[in-house]
Amino acid sequence: MEKNKVVSKNKKYTCMKELEIFNILTDTEKNTIYGLARGGLLKKGELLFRQGEEGDNVFLIQTGKIMLQKFTKDGTKIVIDILKPGDLICENIIFEEINYPFSGIALENSYICACSKKEMVELIKDPVILEKIFFSMNSKMMEYTQRMTNSALKDVQDKVYNTLKQIAGRHGRITNLGLEIDCYLSHEDIGFLVNASRVSVTRSINQLIEMGKLEKNNRHYIVH
Repeated sequence: MEKNKVVSKNKKYTCMKELEIFNILTDTEKNTIYGLARGGLLKKGELLFRQGEEGDNVFLIQTGKIMLQKFTKDGTKIVIDILKPGDLICENIIFEEINYPFSGIALENSYICACSKKEMVELIKDPVILEKIFFSMNSKMMEYTQRMTNSALKDVQDKVYNTLKQIAGRHGRITNLGLEIDCYLSHEDIGFLVNASRVSVTRSINQLIEMGKLEKNNRHYIVH
Protein backbone atom coordinates (compact mmCIF):
# COMPACT_ATOMS: atom_id res chain seq x y z
CA MET A 1 0.00 0.00 0.00
CA GLU A 2 1.41 3.36 -0.94
CA LYS A 3 2.13 5.75 1.89
CA ASN A 4 -0.76 7.84 3.23
CA LYS A 5 -3.38 5.72 1.48
CA VAL A 6 -5.64 6.00 4.51
CA VAL A 7 -6.69 9.59 3.97
CA SER A 8 -10.31 9.67 2.78
CA LYS A 9 -13.17 10.67 5.09
CA ASN A 10 -16.28 8.61 5.61
CA LYS A 11 -19.03 9.85 7.92
CA LYS A 12 -20.25 6.32 8.65
CA TYR A 13 -17.34 6.01 11.07
CA THR A 14 -16.69 8.07 14.18
CA CYS A 15 -13.02 7.08 14.35
CA MET A 16 -10.73 8.78 16.85
CA LYS A 17 -13.37 10.47 18.96
CA GLU A 18 -14.71 7.10 20.20
CA LEU A 19 -11.41 6.07 21.76
CA GLU A 20 -11.73 5.40 25.48
CA ILE A 21 -8.86 7.81 26.20
CA PHE A 22 -10.97 10.68 24.83
CA ASN A 23 -14.04 9.96 26.97
CA ILE A 24 -13.29 12.96 29.19
CA LEU A 25 -13.75 15.37 26.29
CA THR A 26 -16.93 17.27 25.44
CA ASP A 27 -18.91 16.41 22.32
CA THR A 28 -17.57 19.57 20.65
CA GLU A 29 -13.97 18.53 21.39
CA LYS A 30 -14.66 15.00 20.15
CA ASN A 31 -16.05 16.41 16.90
CA THR A 32 -12.83 18.39 16.53
CA ILE A 33 -10.91 15.12 16.77
CA TYR A 34 -13.19 13.58 14.16
CA GLY A 35 -12.39 16.49 11.88
CA LEU A 36 -8.69 15.70 12.19
CA ALA A 37 -8.90 11.95 11.64
CA ARG A 38 -8.73 10.58 8.11
CA GLY A 39 -10.15 7.16 7.38
CA GLY A 40 -9.87 4.61 4.63
CA LEU A 41 -10.36 0.94 3.81
CA LEU A 42 -7.35 -1.34 3.79
CA LYS A 43 -7.78 -4.61 1.88
CA LYS A 44 -6.55 -7.94 3.21
CA GLY A 45 -2.80 -8.27 2.65
CA GLU A 46 -2.18 -4.55 2.12
CA LEU A 47 0.45 -2.63 4.08
CA LEU A 48 -0.69 0.18 6.35
CA PHE A 49 2.90 1.32 6.87
CA ARG A 50 6.32 -0.18 6.25
CA GLN A 51 9.19 -0.77 8.67
CA GLY A 52 11.78 2.00 8.25
CA GLU A 53 9.39 4.61 6.81
CA GLU A 54 9.18 7.99 8.51
CA GLY A 55 6.82 7.76 11.48
CA ASP A 56 4.32 10.53 10.84
CA ASN A 57 0.89 9.05 11.69
CA VAL A 58 -0.88 7.43 14.62
CA PHE A 59 -3.51 4.89 13.55
CA LEU A 60 -6.74 3.57 15.04
CA ILE A 61 -8.32 0.31 13.93
CA GLN A 62 -12.04 0.86 13.39
CA THR A 63 -12.81 -2.59 11.92
CA GLY A 64 -10.68 -5.60 11.02
CA LYS A 65 -7.29 -6.82 12.28
CA ILE A 66 -3.75 -5.53 11.76
CA MET A 67 -0.64 -7.66 12.25
CA LEU A 68 2.56 -5.94 13.36
CA GLN A 69 5.67 -7.65 12.03
CA LYS A 70 9.38 -6.86 12.13
CA PHE A 71 12.27 -8.14 10.05
CA THR A 72 15.65 -8.47 11.75
CA LYS A 73 18.96 -7.76 10.02
CA ASP A 74 19.33 -11.42 9.06
CA GLY A 75 15.87 -11.42 7.46
CA THR A 76 14.03 -13.25 10.24
CA LYS A 77 10.36 -12.22 10.55
CA ILE A 78 9.04 -11.61 14.04
CA VAL A 79 5.30 -11.14 14.63
CA ILE A 80 4.95 -8.58 17.40
CA ASP A 81 1.18 -8.37 17.80
CA ILE A 82 -2.22 -8.77 16.20
CA LEU A 83 -4.39 -5.74 16.93
CA LYS A 84 -8.17 -5.44 16.84
CA PRO A 85 -10.80 -2.65 16.58
CA GLY A 86 -10.26 0.09 19.13
CA ASP A 87 -6.48 -0.38 19.31
CA LEU A 88 -4.05 2.47 18.69
CA ILE A 89 -0.98 1.80 16.57
CA CYS A 90 2.34 3.68 16.76
CA GLU A 91 1.37 6.07 19.55
CA ASN A 92 5.06 6.15 20.56
CA ILE A 93 5.88 8.36 17.55
CA ILE A 94 4.11 11.21 19.34
CA PHE A 95 7.06 11.48 21.72
CA GLU A 96 9.99 10.42 19.53
CA GLU A 97 11.49 11.35 16.17
CA ILE A 98 11.67 7.80 14.83
CA ASN A 99 10.87 5.73 11.79
CA TYR A 100 8.26 3.01 12.07
CA PRO A 101 10.04 0.16 13.94
CA PHE A 102 7.86 -2.50 12.31
CA SER A 103 5.34 -2.95 9.48
CA GLY A 104 1.56 -3.09 9.76
CA ILE A 105 -0.33 -5.43 7.43
CA ALA A 106 -4.07 -6.11 7.19
CA LEU A 107 -5.05 -9.69 8.07
CA GLU A 108 -8.54 -8.95 6.75
CA ASN A 109 -10.34 -6.02 5.17
CA SER A 110 -9.94 -3.24 7.74
CA TYR A 111 -11.14 0.33 8.13
CA ILE A 112 -8.32 2.46 9.57
CA CYS A 113 -8.26 6.04 10.84
CA ALA A 114 -5.08 8.10 10.81
CA CYS A 115 -4.09 11.23 12.69
CA SER A 116 -0.82 13.03 12.02
CA LYS A 117 1.84 13.37 14.68
CA LYS A 118 1.43 17.16 14.68
CA GLU A 119 -2.32 16.86 15.27
CA MET A 120 -1.88 14.28 18.04
CA VAL A 121 0.59 16.57 19.83
CA GLU A 122 -2.19 19.14 20.08
CA LEU A 123 -4.65 16.55 21.41
CA ILE A 124 -2.42 15.30 24.22
CA LYS A 125 -2.05 18.73 25.84
CA ASP A 126 -4.73 17.49 28.24
CA PRO A 127 -2.73 15.77 31.04
CA VAL A 128 -5.39 13.06 31.53
CA ILE A 129 -5.19 12.01 27.87
CA LEU A 130 -1.40 12.11 28.06
CA GLU A 131 -1.42 9.83 31.12
CA LYS A 132 -3.72 7.33 29.40
CA ILE A 133 -1.53 7.18 26.30
CA PHE A 134 1.55 6.57 28.46
CA PHE A 135 -0.36 3.79 30.26
CA SER A 136 -1.27 2.22 26.90
CA MET A 137 2.34 2.31 25.74
CA ASN A 138 3.65 0.86 29.01
CA SER A 139 1.10 -1.97 28.96
CA LYS A 140 2.09 -2.92 25.42
CA MET A 141 5.80 -2.87 26.28
CA MET A 142 5.20 -5.20 29.23
CA GLU A 143 3.14 -7.55 27.09
CA TYR A 144 5.72 -7.60 24.28
CA THR A 145 8.47 -8.35 26.82
CA GLN A 146 6.42 -11.24 28.21
CA ARG A 147 5.83 -12.50 24.68
CA MET A 148 9.56 -12.45 23.89
CA THR A 149 10.16 -14.49 27.07
CA ASN A 150 7.37 -16.84 26.02
CA SER A 151 8.96 -17.31 22.58
CA ALA A 152 12.00 -18.88 24.27
CA LEU A 153 9.85 -21.80 25.43
CA LYS A 154 10.24 -24.99 23.42
CA ASP A 155 6.79 -26.45 24.03
CA VAL A 156 4.21 -25.11 21.52
CA GLN A 157 1.36 -25.90 23.90
CA ASP A 158 2.88 -23.67 26.60
CA LYS A 159 3.47 -20.91 24.05
CA VAL A 160 -0.14 -21.06 22.86
CA TYR A 161 -1.60 -21.07 26.37
CA ASN A 162 0.61 -18.23 27.65
CA THR A 163 -0.08 -16.13 24.55
CA LEU A 164 -3.85 -16.60 24.82
CA LYS A 165 -3.67 -15.69 28.53
CA GLN A 166 -1.88 -12.45 27.64
CA ILE A 167 -4.41 -11.60 24.93
CA ALA A 168 -7.30 -12.40 27.26
CA GLY A 169 -5.82 -10.03 29.82
CA ARG A 170 -5.93 -7.18 27.32
CA HIS A 171 -8.82 -8.13 25.05
CA GLY A 172 -10.94 -10.27 27.36
CA ARG A 173 -14.14 -9.97 29.31
CA ILE A 174 -14.98 -11.80 32.52
CA THR A 175 -17.54 -14.62 32.22
CA ASN A 176 -18.67 -17.40 34.55
CA LEU A 177 -16.27 -19.75 32.79
CA GLY A 178 -13.21 -17.51 32.66
CA LEU A 179 -11.77 -14.73 30.49
CA GLU A 180 -13.34 -14.70 27.04
CA ILE A 181 -11.22 -13.15 24.26
CA ASP A 182 -13.55 -10.70 22.55
CA CYS A 183 -12.03 -10.96 19.06
CA TYR A 184 -11.77 -13.88 16.66
CA LEU A 185 -8.32 -15.46 16.33
CA SER A 186 -7.74 -18.15 13.73
CA HIS A 187 -5.21 -20.92 14.26
CA GLU A 188 -3.08 -19.19 11.64
CA ASP A 189 -3.19 -15.92 13.62
CA ILE A 190 -2.05 -17.72 16.77
CA GLY A 191 0.66 -19.49 14.77
CA PHE A 192 2.05 -16.10 13.73
CA LEU A 193 2.21 -15.01 17.36
CA VAL A 194 3.95 -18.13 18.70
CA ASN A 195 6.07 -18.86 15.62
CA ALA A 196 4.58 -22.30 15.07
CA SER A 197 2.79 -24.11 12.26
CA ARG A 198 -0.98 -24.11 11.98
CA VAL A 199 -0.98 -27.90 12.50
CA SER A 200 1.01 -27.58 15.74
CA VAL A 201 -1.29 -24.83 16.98
CA THR A 202 -4.41 -26.87 16.19
CA ARG A 203 -2.99 -29.89 18.05
CA SER A 204 -2.02 -27.74 21.05
CA ILE A 205 -5.43 -26.05 21.26
CA ASN A 206 -7.22 -29.41 21.14
CA GLN A 207 -4.98 -30.68 23.95
CA LEU A 208 -5.58 -27.54 26.05
CA ILE A 209 -9.34 -27.94 25.61
CA GLU A 210 -9.10 -31.60 26.70
CA MET A 211 -7.08 -30.51 29.75
CA GLY A 212 -9.74 -27.96 30.69
CA LYS A 213 -7.45 -24.94 30.26
CA LEU A 214 -9.33 -23.58 27.24
CA GLU A 215 -12.89 -23.58 25.99
CA LYS A 216 -14.51 -22.32 22.81
CA ASN A 217 -17.69 -20.26 22.80
CA ASN A 218 -18.74 -20.05 19.16
CA ARG A 219 -15.56 -18.62 17.59
CA HIS A 220 -14.10 -17.10 20.76
CA TYR A 221 -11.66 -18.68 23.20
CA ILE A 222 -12.25 -18.73 26.96
CA VAL A 223 -9.13 -19.03 29.11
CA HIS A 224 -9.71 -20.85 32.42
